[in-house]
Amino acid sequence: MNNIQGLLDKSDYDGYWDYINYRIDDYWLDEKLEEIYPDKMYKGLIPTLVEWIDREDEKSVVWKRILPNENESAICPILMCPDDNDFSCTLIVVEIINQGNLIQWKRIGIDRTNEWEAEKVGVDVEWFDEMEELNFSMIDYLEMLETFRNRMEFDKKRIRN
Repeated sequence: MNNIQGLLDKSDYDGYWDYINYRIDDYWLDEKLEEIYPDKMYKGLIPTLVEWIDREDEKSVVWKRILPNENESAICPILMCPDDNDFSCTLIVVEIINQGNLIQWKRIGIDRTNEWEAEKVGVDVEWFDEMEELNFSMIDYLEMLETFRNRMEFDKKRIRN
C-alpha cells in the first residue's frame, strides 16, 4: 500500500505561490516523474486541484474525475504546467479506479489529446511504462482531497483580496 498526502510545497519558479502538492510515499510526484523520465521537464508541474486553474470547465472535469464512483474508473488530469494553468500545455493524467476501500492509480501518462474541449481530455494518452501502479487507502485519499479543498478556499479568498 502506498501513502498519499497533500502537503505544502514551494514552487520551483520565482513569483509563484506555495501550493499543495502530491506527496506519495517519500517523494513529490513531479520530481519522481522527472527522475524516471529525465529531460522531459516534469519537475515543477503543479497539481490541477488548484483554485487558479483558468477554465471552469477544466476545473469541473478534474474534480469530477479525481474520485470516481465505487467500482468505476476515470482518466483524470493531475499535473499541469504552471505557466498556462490549463490543459493546453504539458498535462499528466492518471487512470483512477475506485475499489471501495482502495483507490488505485492504475497508470500514469501524458495527455496527447488535441481537442480543446475539457471533457475530451484523456482520449489520447501516452502511458508511462516505467511508473508502477499506486494503491492508496480510501481514508488517506479522502484526507488528501480535503487538504486540496481547504487550500482552494484559502487561495480563493487570497485572489479576491
